[in-house]
Amino acid sequence: MISISGSGNAVYAAKNPQSPENVSIVYWNVEKQKIDGFGGSFAFHKGGSVMRLDEPVRSQILDMIFSKEKGIGLSIVRNMIGDGGIDDWGDSHYDGPTETIMPGPDKYVWDDDRWNKDEFDKYQIWIMKEAKKRGVDTFLSTAWSPPAWMKKNKSVIDTGETPNKLDEDMYQQYAEYLAAYVKGYKEHFNLNITHISPANEPELSTSYSSCLWTPEELNTFVRDYLAPTFKKEKIPSKIVLGESMEFSENYVLPALNDIKTNPYIDVVAAHAYQGLLDGDTTPDPDEFARSKELGKTIWQTEFMNQGNDKQTFENNTITDGLKYANLIGNIFDVTGVNAYFWWWPAANNGADGSDLIRLVNDGSDQRVAPTENNLFRVFKRFYTFGNYSRFIQPGYKMIKADKHPVNDVLITAYKEPRAGNFTIVAVNNSPENQTVTFKLKDFPGNTGAVVPYRTSASENLKKLDAIKVNKQQFSMELRGKSVTTFIPEKFQLPALPDLKDVFSSYLAYENNGQSPVLQVKKSSEGGKMITNLKNGSYIRYTNVNFADGSANGQADMRGILSMNARVASNGGGKIEVRLDHPKGKTVGIMEVPKMKNPRKWFTVSTMIDTNPTDGAYGLHDVYLVFKGDKKKNMFNVSQFGFSDGKLVQATKTE
Repeated sequence: MISISGSGNAVYAAKNPQSPENVSIVYWNVEKQKIDGFGGSFAFHKGGSVMRLDEPVRSQILDMIFSKEKGIGLSIVRNMIGDGGIDDWGDSHYDGPTETIMPGPDKYVWDDDRWNKDEFDKYQIWIMKEAKKRGVDTFLSTAWSPPAWMKKNKSVIDTGETPNKLDEDMYQQYAEYLAAYVKGYKEHFNLNITHISPANEPELSTSYSSCLWTPEELNTFVRDYLAPTFKKEKIPSKIVLGESMEFSENYVLPALNDIKTNPYIDVVAAHAYQGLLDGDTTPDPDEFARSKELGKTIWQTEFMNQGNDKQTFENNTITDGLKYANLIGNIFDVTGVNAYFWWWPAANNGADGSDLIRLVNDGSDQRVAPTENNLFRVFKRFYTFGNYSRFIQPGYKMIKADKHPVNDVLITAYKEPRAGNFTIVAVNNSPENQTVTFKLKDFPGNTGAVVPYRTSASENLKKLDAIKVNKQQFSMELRGKSVTTFIPEKFQLPALPDLKDVFSSYLAYENNGQSPVLQVKKSSEGGKMITNLKNGSYIRYTNVNFADGSANGQADMRGILSMNARVASNGGGKIEVRLDHPKGKTVGIMEVPKMKNPRKWFTVSTMIDTNPTDGAYGLHDVYLVFKGDKKKNMFNVSQFGFSDGKLVQATKTE
C-alpha cells in the first residue's frame, strides 16, 4: 500500500487489496438527513475584533472563516439580537452586547431623526455583510434577553431580586419586536434574517444578558404570540426553538407535543455543554427522539472548550482537533443533526478555548478597550472542523458508510445529489497508521480519482496527491492521529495557503528545504529520520506563525514558549533555532549530549526567545541548524515540536 504524503497532482494506484475488516462500504442510495451547514457566532461585539484588524490581515481572517477556496467555508452566521442593556462588568458607559431596535415602548430607533444608522449594531452588520460577500446566506439571530423595559426586573441581567423573566403582559410586544427586527434589518441593511430564536439558554440566569423561560412558557409564547404575529406580518424567518445548554430536546418537548405549536417549529436547537460526558464524543441517540419522529430539523448551535481546565496547550493541538472531529462525525450520524456551530470562529478574548482563531491583543483590558495587534493564533480544531465544513456545504445529504471498518477509525460520508459531488471523512484516532479500503456502492458515473485533504499533528488540511479509483474503490493508509477528507478529483479545491503554527509537530523529513548533505532513512523508533548531519547543515520550515510567542495564550503564560527535538546521539552537538536564514537570529539552542547507545532516542529542548523586536514573534521561516565536531558522527533527528515552557534535557548517562 502506498502512503500518500505529497501535495502535487500525481495519481497513485492502491496496491495490495485489503482484508474485508478494513473495508468501509459507502452507499450512495442510502440517504440520511439534509445538511444545512456549519456556523459560528459573533455575539458580544466579536465582529469588531475582526473589523478592527488592518489589511491584509482583516481579509485573510474573513477568508479563513467563510471562504471554501481559502478557508473552512462556514455557511451560517449566528447573531445576537440587541437588548441595549449593560454588560456583566457593570461598565456604565457600555451600551450592552449590542443596541436594541426598541429602547422603549413603541419607540423604534429608525423612527428617530437622530438615529445614526452607520453606528447601529455596526460590528454584527459588518460581519454579516462580509460573510454575504463570501457566499453566506443563512443568518440566525438569537435573543439573549428581551429589552429591559419588557422584563419583570427591568434589567437584561440577573439582578438577584425580581425574577429575570419576560413579563407575561409583554408577550405580544416581544413577538412584534422580533418581527420588527427582521423587517428592519431587511429594510435598512439589506440583510435577510433567515432564522429567529427567541431565547438563548433559557434555563440560565446570569450577570450577562439572559432571561429565564420554562419549556411551557416557550410553547405558549410561540403558539399564541410569535407564530401568529409572524404569519400576520408575513415574516419569512424560520422559528428556532430550544438552544438550552443541555444537548437534548427537553426544552422543546411541550411545543413539539402541542398540535397547534408543532407546525411552527422549524428548527429544534440545543447547545452541547451538558448531556455529553467530559471527553465523550458520542451523544445519546435518544435525546432527540421526538424531533426525529416528527421529521424536525435539528441544529447544534453552540459549543467550545469551556472552563479553565480547557485553556491549556494540549487543548489546542491535534488531541483537541481529534476530539471535535469525532464529535462532529458522531453528532451527524448518531443524533442526525442538520447543522453544527462553533461559538466564536475568531475573536479577541481572554481564553484560547473559545475560538477557532484567537486574535491576539496588546495586553490592554479588552473588556474596556479591546486592542488587536494583527497577530493571531490558529488552533488544530480550526482545521479538523474544516475537514467537515469546507467540503460539506448546504444542500448535501449524509449517506450511509460502514462507520468503523477498523478499530479507532470513524468514517462518515455525504453527497451533493445534483452534481454528483461527495465527501468522505475518515478520523484515525490510533497513533498507528491504518489502511482502509473505501468501496463506492451505486455511485453515479465513474469516479476516476479522489483527492485527500489531511489534518494531523504535523499537517493543517494539507492537500495530498490524488488517489486513483479502480472499479469504484480506493485505498489509503490513514496517518496516525489524523483526519482525512476525500472528494472527487474533478471537484477538488485548492490547497490552503501555507501557514504553520506552534500547535503542530514538525517531522524532520517533511521540511521545506534542507542541506544537500542530509539524508532520510528509516528510524529504529519507526517512521523516518534525518541523518548524516554535518556541522552547519540545516533544515527549514517556512511561514511558521509564532503570533505573540505563546504556547498558551492566557495572560500569565504570555510569551512563554519552548521547543523540543527527538534525537538519537553518537558524538552529540547542538541544534540552533534561527529565524529567516541559516545565520539569522538565534532564538534557542538545544544541547544534544554524547551518548553511549547511538540507537537510543530521547528528547532535548530549549526555551525560545519570543521578544517582539527580533524574537520568535509573528511570522518567520525557521532554520534548525546543526552544530558539532566536524570529525564525528553527530546525531540523528526525527521530529520537532513546541510546548508551554516544559523542558526535557537529556544527560550523558542515558
